[in-house]
Amino acid sequence: MKIIALIFGAVLLRFLFVSPFMLLFWWIRRSAKKLRPHENGTSIEFSLAPRMHVLIEIVIVSLFAFTALTVFETVRTGEGQYAALIPLLVLAAILLAKPSTVWTDREGIRQRRLLRGDRIIAWNEIAWMKRGRNTGTTYVKSRNGGRPVSFSPLLVGQSRFEREVRKHAREIELNQL
Repeated sequence: MKIIALIFGAVLLRFLFVSPFMLLFWWIRRSAKKLRPHENGTSIEFSLAPRMHVLIEIVIVSLFAFTALTVFETVRTGEGQYAALIPLLVLAAILLAKPSTVWTDREGIRQRRLLRGDRIIAWNEIAWMKRGRNTGTTYVKSRNGGRPVSFSPLLVGQSRFEREVRKHAREIELNQL
């Protein structure tokens, strides 16, 4: 009887807490596919889907509030302040993992990165373009080496981005991962 209750509890936990987040991310990815990128003359900006941006901002504000409450409580009780490091590290991980905007123009592809400089690949330097099997992320690698530009499915206009890369780099080797 105890095992059945444990299994039922695990199924209920997944249904109540995990499934809504899975549906939320599915809905956000689906809406990102329908949105169009911003065009400025010859430049096209593929930014984060607005719904995902709102979700990330809500999580960041919540983490800041939780961190402030944790610091306040640890100072009030006189305990160590190491408890505040956990939400701060989660916040740092979210900010580092947040998909960054990708631009295409006449010269090539540019992706802004948080810690390092922008990643720029000229159209004639593209070695390959691949789409991740499990993640849906599109990777564009330069012949000059370095890390590839990664186009998250949470950015708007992924199919348009892939069409732009194919159009500008005709001799690209298109392989699936």
